[in-house]
Amino acid sequence: MLDELSPAAWLVVGSHDLRSSVRRPPEWQVTLLECPAAALAPPTDGAQSYTLDLRGWPDARALVLDSGGTVTDRSAVSPQAVLDHDRNVPIGLLRPELPSLSRMQLYPQVDLYRGHAKFLRLPGEHSPRASAVPDLLAGIDEHFLKIANHLCFRVKLKPDVELEHKFTLTGHPDVFALSRDTLRLARSGGLAGFVVEFREEEIQAWDFLNDVYAIEEPAEEVGYVSFIPTTDGRYTVKRKIYTEDTDERVELRKRNVEVADYEAYLRDVLGLTPAWNASFRRVRYDVYVEAIESGNVIAITYDRSIVIDRSGRRIPAAAELTQCEMEYAYSLALTGATFDSVRQDLDRLRVLMSTYFDERGIENYQRHESKLTFLRDQYASLR
Repeated sequence: MLDELSPAAWLVVGSHDLRSSVRRPPEWQVTLLECPAAALAPPTDGAQSYTLDLRGWPDARALVLDSGGTVTDRSAVSPQAVLDHDRNVPIGLLRPELPSLSRMQLYPQVDLYRGHAKFLRLPGEHSPRASAVPDLLAGIDEHFLKIANHLCFRVKLKPDVELEHKFTLTGHPDVFALSRDTLRLARSGGLAGFVVEFREEEIQAWDFLNDVYAIEEPAEEVGYVSFIPTTDGRYTVKRKIYTEDTDERVELRKRNVEVADYEAYLRDVLGLTPAWNASFRRVRYDVYVEAIESGNVIAITYDRSIVIDRSGRRIPAAAELTQCEMEYAYSLALTGATFDSVRQDLDRLRVLMSTYFDERGIENYQRHESKLTFLRDQYASLR
């Protein structure tokens, strides 16, 4: 079957030991199952990653292949029976090269979740059909740190750089309703070139405090430091260094920090003196989408920021800030991901979201308005 020039994709199933070079026996066998086209998403060729629904397959064509490359059995089997064997896991996905069909693109399995498997493309050329399974195992060996460890295939390029684009929504629409509508749009294919990220099929909801201290000197430290309380009584300390509101800024985070006094921490730990400070409470809803071609993941965040006083109560005289932020989250790629591709994906999504707001009559502007700029304006008006 695999030697037939068929456009079908094949799921490789075998013992979990095959995913480790140090546990893999010298002699082994795998079962290859022909995948129903409807179970594979996205329904396009050449994607960086694929998700395969493993549930409810009808009997499928199958072949058993041993470590010597010999096909020892050809039959129709119940895929569920093969997958339900306690030692078996999906090893990878083989997709034929189009239009020739003579070679295979290899996708090792990187995640299993709620009856679905996630596969990520191996870098390099397509593999000859005859060596596709050994080449798949060799690729798993080469990239095992990302493939065989939980969610380690998610890698953030330039972790100390924030890359985002902001829409400030002047009419203060309902941010939760917008997030639900955006999720529906992404699920239905309405954001061309993007799909909803695997494991992130629902909205992430957040509601947290943020105490912001503006840093205006020295010049190389200009920006702000904010303290975000966490559920264990500690803080996430976030620091942004920039002189103007832009899409790309330095962002440093330190988690699980014990802070008794904000200003003492700024002075004694960071060596900084704040110019002024203000606080706000931020409610946000995140929709995660993945760029099909590159595997870059971007969070579409709707948030509402309300200025509060020291006791945590809102300040009635202060304005509110309602925004949609599109922020780069991480990349799904074993090698070769570039920050330029992230910038390109963010720009494509910016255009799509701009059209989305225009079609729904949602007034907005795009001046990269930061929370610091918003708080500075409120601080000046309330003094």
